[in-house]
Formats: sequence, structure tokens, C-alpha cells
Amino acid sequence: MSGSDLIAIVGAFIALLGAGFAGWQAWIARQARQDAAESSREAATLAAESAAAWKSIAESQKQVALAHRPKAWSEVKIGPGDLRVVRNSSERPIRVQRIDATPGEAQALVRVEGDLPRTLKAGELLELYVSARMGLAVRHVTIIWRFADEDGPTHDSQRRVN
Repeated sequence: MSGSDLIAIVGAFIALLGAGFAGWQAWIARQARQDAAESSREAATLAAESAAAWKSIAESQKQVALAHRPKAWSEVKIGPGDLRVVRNSSERPIRVQRIDATPGEAQALVRVEGDLPRTLKAGELLELYVSARMGLAVRHVTIIWRFADEDGPTHDSQRRVN
């Protein structure tokens, strides 16, 4: 065996070791990609579950807020003609900011006795005149209000008028 044969054998052995090492690294990289893909799927599943849980929590909080919203207005009483009255049934003065009609196109068909914004004492009536024109009628009014004795948030109370 000559020196060149020995060098060729050693070179071939080193090449085989390099190829084996490269194959082993490729296998490790494939495993890492598979693990990353699995982790990504798990993360997406957990994110979807978390989003659903947060949505459920938000919905529950909304229901609690609605249940504990101040009960400030009586049901609408129908008077003669277009007159509708609603009473401040809270025990506090209320500052009425505005009245919104549903559907919005019927806003012009709602008139309030007096100017807005204005303050109503406990038990005082808010008089609304709700008319209908050519098939357009107000179904609900939303009273936007806050308690007059605090600078707290505004509230909205929807009432059926027809």
C-alpha cells in the first residue's frame, strides 16, 4: 500500500464521516422543523381558546353591566295624540343629554317638550311627541343621560314608543 493509497483511504473515510455528519444534521433539522410546526399548531390552538375565553368574559361583563345599570326611567306611557311620557323613576336628579330615535331616519319625528340638555328632578316627567309620516314611524327612543349630581359616565336607556 503506497502513500497515495493511504491518503485516498483516509480522504474517503473523512468524506464518509462528513457525509454522515451532514445526514445527522439534516435529520436533527427535520426534527426541529417538525417540533416547531407542532408548537406552532399548539400555540394557534391555545390562542384561539384564549380569544374565545376573553370573548366569553367580555360578554359576561356586558351582561353584568346591563343588569346593574341604573334603573332610571319608567316605561313609556301613551298620552293623547303623539304625546308620550316617561318618568324619572330614580331617586336622583337626571341630566338628559339627548334623545335618539330608532330607526335613525325617524329622528325628525321626535320632539321633546323643552330644551335639551336639561335636568329632571326625581319623579318628574319627560314629555316626547312622537309622530309618524308616510310609513316612517319611530319604534324606539334612546334616552342619553347621566345623574345630575355627579360627573360620571353617560348612560343610555332604550324605550319602545309604539
